[in-house]
Amino acid sequence: MIGTNKVKLINSLRIKKYRDKNRLFIVEGDKLVKEYLELNAGVNMVAGEAEWLAQVPDYLLDRAEQVIEISSAELKKLSSLRTPNKALAIVHMRSDELKPESLKESLSIVLDYIQDPGNLGTIVRLAAWFGIRNIVCSLNSVDLYNPKVVQSTMGALLHVDIYYTDLEKLLSGAVKTGLPVFATTLDGISIYKSTPVDRGLIMFGNESTGLPAGLVKYADRKITIPSFGNSGFGLDSLNVATSVAVVLSEFKRPGQ
Repeated sequence: MIGTNKVKLINSLRIKKYRDKNRLFIVEGDKLVKEYLELNAGVNMVAGEAEWLAQVPDYLLDRAEQVIEISSAELKKLSSLRTPNKALAIVHMRSDELKPESLKESLSIVLDYIQDPGNLGTIVRLAAWFGIRNIVCSLNSVDLYNPKVVQSTMGALLHVDIYYTDLEKLLSGAVKTGLPVFATTLDGISIYKSTPVDRGLIMFGNESTGLPAGLVKYADRKITIPSFGNSGFGLDSLNVATSVAVVLSEFKRPGQ
């Protein structure tokens, strides 16, 4: 049985200010919780049904600071999922600081004012899939540790470093060091006619408004994904996560 204080803590972590205060976030799902244990990713507590706990090796459970057996009914009350699995974990936030020099030798994603948790989670998954190690978000982007973001990353959060910073300061520094900067815009050069590179920053903007002129001005090149169909009926742009998938696929294409 899980205690009242732990229930209060878990519920409070649905809110950003309490996640920041406690430096903790929630991970839900049998597979996801086990993956955090396997990678020894700072698990504070695991709450699992008896059946699930019994099939997890002891050496993995020992990596959690606390393990609590929980009933299906208790887990259902605590879960934000429509169909709860059999385990939930509280995990320590990472405390990595952005070091701009770490961005110099590879491709990195820069995100401005991304608001939809599902979009950010999907972008993190795409970054992991395409071998992108770093994502830099504007300070007004959705919180990485929002439960919906964590859930939609499907574990990719463990393989990508995500930072929040002042993008103008970051981009200004990149320009001074000669690091290529690409801006995804509607009036850019077709991604299929542009020569991709293996290092640089690729910027993507807000779901509705795209990238502001104040950030685009730092770009060496504006790129776009051309439409091959009839525009209109609201089809004037792609979902930002879809755009990330297309652009990364082209930049990572063999032979480029």
